[in-house]
Amino acid sequence: VDGKARLVDPARIEGAHGMTDRRWGGPKLSHVFFVIEFDRPIARMEGWKGAHERLSDIEEFSNPIPEGRLPEGYFKAVEKYLFKNLPEEQAGVALAYDVEQGGEVQVKIGISYTSIENARRNLEGECPHWDFDRVRKESRRRWNEWLGKIAVSGGREETRVKFYTDLWHVLLGRHKIDDLNGDYPSYMARDEAFLSMLQSRGALGYSRPRDKGPEGIVPLVIRSVPTNREGKPKFHMYNSDALWLTMWNLNILWGLGWPEMLDEFSACLVEYADVGGHLPRGPCAGGYSGIMRGCPATSLIAAAWQKDLLHKVDQEKAYRAMKRSHPLLIRDAGAGEMVQGAFEYWALARMAEELGHEQDLADYQPWIDGWKKYFDPGKNLLSGRWVEANDWQGTFGVSHDIRGLASLMGGPDELAKKLNYAFEQGASSHFVYTYNKGYVSYANQPGCSNAHVFNHAGYPWLSQYWVRRVSRQAYGGTNPNIGYGGHDEDQGQMGGVSALMKIGLFSLRGTCSSRPIYEITSPEFDEITIKLDSRYYSGGQFRIRAYNNPQENCYIQHARLNGKPLDNCWFYHEDFAAGGLLELWLGPEPNKTWGETPIPY
Repeated sequence: VDGKARLVDPARIEGAHGMTDRRWGGPKLSHVFFVIEFDRPIARMEGWKGAHERLSDIEEFSNPIPEGRLPEGYFKAVEKYLFKNLPEEQAGVALAYDVEQGGEVQVKIGISYTSIENARRNLEGECPHWDFDRVRKESRRRWNEWLGKIAVSGGREETRVKFYTDLWHVLLGRHKIDDLNGDYPSYMARDEAFLSMLQSRGALGYSRPRDKGPEGIVPLVIRSVPTNREGKPKFHMYNSDALWLTMWNLNILWGLGWPEMLDEFSACLVEYADVGGHLPRGPCAGGYSGIMRGCPATSLIAAAWQKDLLHKVDQEKAYRAMKRSHPLLIRDAGAGEMVQGAFEYWALARMAEELGHEQDLADYQPWIDGWKKYFDPGKNLLSGRWVEANDWQGTFGVSHDIRGLASLMGGPDELAKKLNYAFEQGASSHFVYTYNKGYVSYANQPGCSNAHVFNHAGYPWLSQYWVRRVSRQAYGGTNPNIGYGGHDEDQGQMGGVSALMKIGLFSLRGTCSSRPIYEITSPEFDEITIKLDSRYYSGGQFRIRAYNNPQENCYIQHARLNGKPLDNCWFYHEDFAAGGLLELWLGPEPNKTWGETPIPY
């Protein structure tokens, strides 16, 4: 909506358009500014508005919102049709060229979410030339550098293709919304609709929405990312889907191969909170969205801090943002929200403990233990209202307190027996179900940690067995219809789970412990090399070698870490950060004495 374009010279168009149609909230109207350059003159520009109005030989096009507002009931229509186009609102321009048969026209596009001027600067700064092959080669080199942070060999070729496709999803999903000069769009200072919604539920402390136009449209405010001593932006600002339950995928994987990504995203989230009052669940076009539940940014920021990867934002500032956000975003509204909220308060408490905020610990404890009231002795499961899950899938998501869950269920043996039954029942459906259905589902976030729970119950061989099966049945192969559990890939989250399974590393508590650990399962490759970022880690690389590793050998027989016997099914993050070699010997039958050492809490 509100599109405009202008022919500023024979080979350049500049303009902007509005964006709307957001199912899960966010700014009701945001803007994209663009500059489009061509390597030959434009012969003619044409345009259209709606289904009937045609424009020819024009130099300027505009489709403004009548009297500065959208048509009455527009957003209700959008809500009704969701992502379907509304033909009566479509508008655009078309270009014609005098070009010989077989000729080519090259196009460069610069965009900005703040201004045409910044779109122009972005284009000039990022692509000042017309060498298409150079752009392609640079893009290929850059992607190879990023994907090559984790190098694998051995295993099936199809598995290697799938692994790097997983990583591509993990790295592609979030997009930068800031300009080269650090400017970014903000719809937070005035668009407090989400806070208003929270107020209606009883949350206090924030003013009602103000200074809005018709139907809640708010003006664009251009802000700038904080700068370093050289005057350059410290980090990027990002646009993202929900960060819901990323403690079981992105938070771990980014920290392994791309710690700067975890650092930058943490700083970005704190910037949102600094401007808008609270952390976002999914930052959307420089504003908030109400997608999903809880305060998932906490687990991401806490993981970065616990691994000493929080370099681009002050730790106390980050802590205050999390503490301020929890009462607004975390509710006791059923088993699902409480299980998630309990973990997020636990992660925040670990940070509070190390920062010396003793009183906060006492305040957080009722939330940390709050999940226990949903335990149903009759079912021997947590029971209640879940978010895209059910009792079987959600119970084992109490990642911060598996010992407490085991105690309620009658001990670790009973927990493992119950969970193993769930996996046996889920195998026939390849561990994939639609929302709220089935025993185990790797098609959506709530169940994506369940196979690793056995490690915490004293049954590591069952984690090794079920992780290998889930990886191949739910996430195996390169068929795009089933390679991510056939459901919500969610900007790299299912890809992240798949990749972690294939290299044999995980962290049930999302590396949010005071001394983070990684749990070990059997990798699907013979050798994995993780190149450590020297800006964050002292070691050069961390390698994993798996011996005797055909497909049927999923059980770890014994292990060594840096040449010394390793009897644990886990090791500390500090060992990873220092670099080293983890060696695993595999076999077709479980060694039930390996890995019995309890995981530290």
